[in-house]
Amino acid sequence: FLIGVQVHLLRQSKMALSIAVDAKSPTVNTLKLVAEYCDVKVAFAASGSDVPALTTPEGTLSGTGTIAQYLVSKAGNAELVAQLVGTDAKQQVEISDWISRATTEFAKVDQPACAAMNTALLNRTFLVGTTLTLADLVVFGALHPTVSALAPAELAFLCNLTRWTDYVYLISGAASLYKALNFRKPAFAPPAELFAAPKKAAKEDAKPDAKKDDAKKADAKKGEEKKGAEKKGEEKKGDAKKDEKAKPAEAGGEGKKDKKEKKEKKVREMPTKKEERVCVSQLDIRVGTIVKCEKHPNADSLYVEEIDLGEEKPRQVVSGLVKFIPLERMQGARVLVLCNVKPGNMRDVMSCGMVLCASNEEHTQVDFVVPPEGVPNGEKVVFEGVEGEPEPVLNPKKKHFEKIAPDLKTDANGVPGYKGNPFKTSKGTCKASIVNAFVK
Repeated sequence: FLIGVQVHLLRQSKMALSIAVDAKSPTVNTLKLVAEYCDVKVAFAASGSDVPALTTPEGTLSGTGTIAQYLVSKAGNAELVAQLVGTDAKQQVEISDWISRATTEFAKVDQPACAAMNTALLNRTFLVGTTLTLADLVVFGALHPTVSALAPAELAFLCNLTRWTDYVYLISGAASLYKALNFRKPAFAPPAELFAAPKKAAKEDAKPDAKKDDAKKADAKKGEEKKGAEKKGEEKKGDAKKDEKAKPAEAGGEGKKDKKEKKEKKVREMPTKKEERVCVSQLDIRVGTIVKCEKHPNADSLYVEEIDLGEEKPRQVVSGLVKFIPLERMQGARVLVLCNVKPGNMRDVMSCGMVLCASNEEHTQVDFVVPPEGVPNGEKVVFEGVEGEPEPVLNPKKKHFEKIAPDLKTDANGVPGYKGNPFKTSKGTCKASIVNAFVK
């Protein structure tokens, strides 16, 4: 009987826990990640609710955080449990706070939330303590759908958030559930000296006995040379005194010449500063549609737009167009967006691009540069005969756009171009309503 009970309990412990939740909810992957990391079997039953529910012998549990903590308690490794839930009361409170934020504050992640997380991760490898905890796993699951949809330029700007997300992705085994972030990691080039071939040991000059014989011969020769040198030394003493007076002057003159020659050599050897490449191909200009536009909450002259650029989600851009284009025209407008400007806060609102417009010299008239009909969102604007890939992010210190902008103009027909080379798409050239204007 006792053996039968033990077998029954063993089978029950190996049975997968069944969690009821909407199959499309991001909570599914979050709880799968926690379960896999703890080596706990779970199964999911479809329900009409985004809030997960788990029936246990102790009762029914609901909520992502509560179920995640229950899954950790079922891990067979005591050290792993302590690591994930915290080793002291302070850590446990912090972990619980982050899990609560994941299911409330981060339930619908936006740009300000990403910026806040980026700041919070400035000096942290993990959210709590020095090791991966349940807080990292649950917050990762909440943030990943938004962070993975960010453009490379946005990921570069939110570097702390990107670093943390990528690190948790790598060490938690999340590759089977989530996709990797699309950003360029810095390459490490090790010094060439590390891989240089070791120097060969010098060959022995001769055999031991031969060395002794050579030493004796050398000593005898030195004795003879010393006697001869004493005689010659007495003869040359007088001549040497005469030459001593002339030598300092000559040496001084020669020394000055040598110094001048060295300085001239240094000047000649100074490397010339490498000129930065400046070309319109460095700009990542793409076609987009403004799907939403509203007044900036903190600035009367600014709009906050959401622009469909063919990416997973619309990109947020702030533009100073309130004085020139009414809100009705902004809604649904087809535009060109410079996508690789460095993202930045404009009066506490993140902007991740720049809408290109034509402007007269006095800046009293401003209007969109418009793509031809039928061009899909996200298509890149090209310039005939110009090759090269755009910069991932334009460096503000190098002023790439500022150097290129003076040559971006519309002609007498309103066709924008770079040094007269038109903005082209698969459906033809772009156009603007303002002629002989600057494009910026």
